[in-house]
Amino acid sequence: MHNDNFRMRMGVAAILVGLLPAWMVLAPLDITSAPEGWQIFVRTNAFAVPLVQLVFILSAMSGSFSPFRAVQALPFISKFALVLWLILAIFVSFQPGKDYLLASIGMAKLMIAGLFFLALIDVLRTAGTRFTQIIWLSIGAGTLMWTLLWALHIFLNSPQDGEWISRIPGVNNVRHIGHFAFAGVTAGLVCLITMHDRANMWLRWVLPISFGAVSFGLSLWTGSRGPLLASLVVVTATFFLAAGHRKSIVKFFAASALLSTAMVAILPLPHPIYGIAEATGMADVTAKAGHDTSSGRTALWSGTIEKISQRPLLGWGINQFLKSGPSKPASFFHPHNLPLQMLFSGGVFSVLLTLLICIPTLRRWGWPYTQGESAAGVGAVVGFFVYALYDGALYFSYPITIFLVAIASSIRPGSAQHGCDR
Repeated sequence: MHNDNFRMRMGVAAILVGLLPAWMVLAPLDITSAPEGWQIFVRTNAFAVPLVQLVFILSAMSGSFSPFRAVQALPFISKFALVLWLILAIFVSFQPGKDYLLASIGMAKLMIAGLFFLALIDVLRTAGTRFTQIIWLSIGAGTLMWTLLWALHIFLNSPQDGEWISRIPGVNNVRHIGHFAFAGVTAGLVCLITMHDRANMWLRWVLPISFGAVSFGLSLWTGSRGPLLASLVVVTATFFLAAGHRKSIVKFFAASALLSTAMVAILPLPHPIYGIAEATGMADVTAKAGHDTSSGRTALWSGTIEKISQRPLLGWGINQFLKSGPSKPASFFHPHNLPLQMLFSGGVFSVLLTLLICIPTLRRWGWPYTQGESAAGVGAVVGFFVYALYDGALYFSYPITIFLVAIASSIRPGSAQHGCDR
């Protein structure tokens, strides 16, 4: 049995995970007007994310979680595939001529994320719904806190011209704000469902709608079509899955959309790519600038496919896209497409092994489970997969963390017992 001190530690760890957007700004002190080299390095690699994940893992290990037992309890085929995956990933990523630093960072972050996921499953199995509420409430609060930090950065530093695209605290590009926005919308839906029976209007409506309104507002004001579409997908998927909460979801979406549109309509647009018209596709500045309507993605995808065809079985290695990816267009860290990203990094073998790791394990744990707040978790997973088909949603550390939380919070309660089907 877990004592109160353990539950308190895990509650604090869950809050740290939820407030990651704020730590991504504060860890490298990224609110300054001209960050130094070390600050850019910390921000670019999102080192705050694996650090918080490690804190969560260590906190879980003070209870019943054991990384060794957790891996040992995986289905035999998943364990076998995991060993092969690690061997192939190390072999391909550390061949002569590779970027060893980026490969090391990528491998370390993936391994920490995997342990974080196993620890999260263990804690959710024992702590249940209350812990799920805490972590999603914190994720919504993280979106609000990041928005306040960005507003403070704007007030203190007055960005000019291109700084409205590239000088965004905690991330490298204004479009990456969409990761926070998507997480905030999902958090609003989870809170709406879990607090459905609360008499307190603040908890039942004001807090979830605040998460939704700010999140939709971030996408609309910055002209980000990708996260806006992904957010609409998660709302739609949750609507169909959460049969007993459909009226509430409609009210949540209507109120969030109305408030966000009203806020964005009165805010100034500091850059040509910002605004509702750009976000909804009614005014595509990038297309007018000489690119296709995909914002150059089709050229990137075709170049990536050509590189994959050169090494279709084993791929080019973890985190090697910047060095080994297509020369035109250049300077990308990922191909803005999850299937191409997986095929480029590990080839066909890696994709097959990943499926062999995930499918038997998720089937054992009873995923997807769509009762209560789990419906929003499944909806977020659907939204993430759609998002990852045209963007790098599952390349960056923060959205990967939210993706893992979404899966973990939609596992059938009590079904993730270690060794349950031995």
